[in-house]
Amino acid sequence: MKSRTRQFFAAAVVTSTLSLLIGGFAVWGSYQSELSIIDKEIDIVVVDIAQNPGNPLAAALVSIEENNFDVTLAFKAPDGQLAPLKESRKAILDGSDELRIRYVDLENSEQLVIAAPLRDINENLVKNLWRLLVFIIFANTLAIFVSLLINRSGTLAFERSQRVKMQDFLGDAAHELRTPLTVVKGYAQLLEGNKLEPERTALAFNRLNSEIKRMEMLIADLLILAELGEENSDEFDQVNLSQLLFENIRDCLAVAPHLQIEQLIEEDVTFQGSEKYLQRFISNALTNIRVHTQGAIPVRVTLKNSGEITLIIEDGGPGLPVNSYGEQIQGLKRFDRSRSRESGGSGLGLSIMSAVIERHKGRLSLKKSTLGGLAIEVQLPRT
Repeated sequence: MKSRTRQFFAAAVVTSTLSLLIGGFAVWGSYQSELSIIDKEIDIVVVDIAQNPGNPLAAALVSIEENNFDVTLAFKAPDGQLAPLKESRKAILDGSDELRIRYVDLENSEQLVIAAPLRDINENLVKNLWRLLVFIIFANTLAIFVSLLINRSGTLAFERSQRVKMQDFLGDAAHELRTPLTVVKGYAQLLEGNKLEPERTALAFNRLNSEIKRMEMLIADLLILAELGEENSDEFDQVNLSQLLFENIRDCLAVAPHLQIEQLIEEDVTFQGSEKYLQRFISNALTNIRVHTQGAIPVRVTLKNSGEITLIIEDGGPGLPVNSYGEQIQGLKRFDRSRSRESGGSGLGLSIMSAVIERHKGRLSLKKSTLGGLAIEVQLPRT
């Protein structure tokens, strides 16, 4: 059974149970209300009999006639014989119909029998229960139909959104790959026929290898972005962000000991997420600082755990172009193409970082750091 079918079935069971409980309570309440009306009518007759002890038979008959009660009144002798005084077609004492009966004791072990019919209210009870059942079936059918329409509409909207994202992704990917492919094609044409001098041939092969490596890196980053765009959180687990930061800072200092990294990291800040992707985020942030800055610049890594988890990685480097701060990262965003050319990277590091935070339902913003360079600020929801 498909997951969606199970959801519909579970929803139908829950709504049916709730409707049955609420509707059944209302139907039973209506039945009890009608029953109490019959009891009150009988009580009126009993009170009138008690107020006329000298002639209880006449008092009972007068009370029934004046109030127009549909009841049967009978006299019961000490030997058990019944003598009807007033009969109702719906309240036959020797019949099979269910009756509401009250006995009023008289002198000499005699009794008056007052019987009210329950046929009408019992029939109403059955009718109301059937109406409730029909209503539940109709309501559930309508609810399932509407749910199917809404689900289909949501599915179509999601599919359209995914198609648009895929088209944008493919368009951006084709654009990103066009430049290195053009370079490779140009050098391949130059090398065709072995017409170049040996020195220029070696340079051409070196450039080809360089562009091929750039394409490999770009394709790897594109695949990560595509993977991050998939709706799947099965890889999420409890991650110690503090420990992850300490480890990455230690690795960064081993490669670039000249960096002055200030660590304002709270201990044992845990988060429900993907360690693989969070590792990639931190590694990208620190690698960008190491690659795109020079000298012993200041670096500050801050991790706070208050209402939500706040992570800030900032540096005193050149930063981004002024108009890039505060800008939202969407798709395959490049903020400075010259950076990737100089470092040999794909230039998609910030796009991957943004996709990682979006995957974790967080927010990422680019700000000007008080240290002079770029501040990457992230807010993650507590889990």
